[in-house]
Amino acid sequence: MRKTLVVGFALASLVPQAALACGGLFCSNSPVNQNAERVLFIKSAGRETTAVVQIQAQGNDPNFAWVVPLDAIPHDIHEEPSGMFNQLDFTTSPRYQFFNGLSAGVGLSGGGGCGFSASDASPTAAPGGSDEARSVMVWASGETSNFHFDVVSADDPRGLFTWLNANSYRTPEEANPIIAEYVSEHKFFIAFRLHSPAGVPNFLVSPVAFTYAGNAPCVPIRLTRIATAPTLPILTYVLSDQRAVPINFAQTTVADAEVARLGPQRFNAQVYDQLVGQAISEAGGRGWITEFAGPLPDGVRESLSTALQAALPPAPYLTRMYTTVDARNMDRDPEFAFSRGLPDVSNVHDVSRFMTRSQVLDGRYLLLGVALAGLCRAALRRRARA
Repeated sequence: MRKTLVVGFALASLVPQAALACGGLFCSNSPVNQNAERVLFIKSAGRETTAVVQIQAQGNDPNFAWVVPLDAIPHDIHEEPSGMFNQLDFTTSPRYQFFNGLSAGVGLSGGGGCGFSASDASPTAAPGGSDEARSVMVWASGETSNFHFDVVSADDPRGLFTWLNANSYRTPEEANPIIAEYVSEHKFFIAFRLHSPAGVPNFLVSPVAFTYAGNAPCVPIRLTRIATAPTLPILTYVLSDQRAVPINFAQTTVADAEVARLGPQRFNAQVYDQLVGQAISEAGGRGWITEFAGPLPDGVRESLSTALQAALPPAPYLTRMYTTVDARNMDRDPEFAFSRGLPDVSNVHDVSRFMTRSQVLDGRYLLLGVALAGLCRAALRRRARA
């Protein structure tokens, strides 16, 4: 049986070590959960956006497959090198400076577009199968290194459901209401399946890139709630000529004072993720942390493929946003707009000014000082007796 991961844009964030998000996992016999996602959007100088999506999943399914709903027919569908997000992560992940040179890095290694224009592609009716399946229009089919893909659309959600199952994209009945939402919004869908899958407990899907007409990035996550981890981390990068901001999710922050209160002994990537979750919960359960915003850091351009470099605007500006989304709050797809005049956001946080005397005078250093003082007193007594 083949499982289907219906991914809005399986690109996005990673949990302390890696997390991605967008879309939903459709499972047949053995459970597969999407537990992370990283997404990169590149908005070019024209009216096109390139998206790169990478998902991390758990489950032992040799027939893994996933589906991405879009607002327009994509082109130039291809895979990117599996390490393409590494330099982005390394140069923009949050770093906290405490005192006396002590620092801690978060080390996170871890969309579609809304309102895209129509494509010039010509569809064909889906061959064979039931009348419902034949109502599906196939706009494109092709191969990448690891995937076969079809770009489809339908006026009847039941017809799309039937077509997916007839073409080895095993889809559960509970996905039907969400599929109906996307069909009513006139979405297109890319359905991917692996050529030679091998079942493994955990796997990171190769980044898939595609380009479409449109200016407003959007990360479809509604289908994600079908089969996802209870809380899904999403890391989203947007490269444009100005800063990206969320539209229908709140903007919130992790307070530097809260990190300082924990101190370098208790603060780590897992604790940071907990602080992110608390901040988002206080923002109503749907929010983004802007972890970096500024001109493209050194080394990032060179780490991108030739195809992605060609899509960059003349003066690229990078926004990195991170969130963790509870499955109960995956009822809307995060959208982004662009705004000039907003300040840059550094990923380096000097929290030493929030440190208290007791935090700076760490107990281990106090014990060392007491021990050294004792040794000095003993040496002075020996000299006095000599």
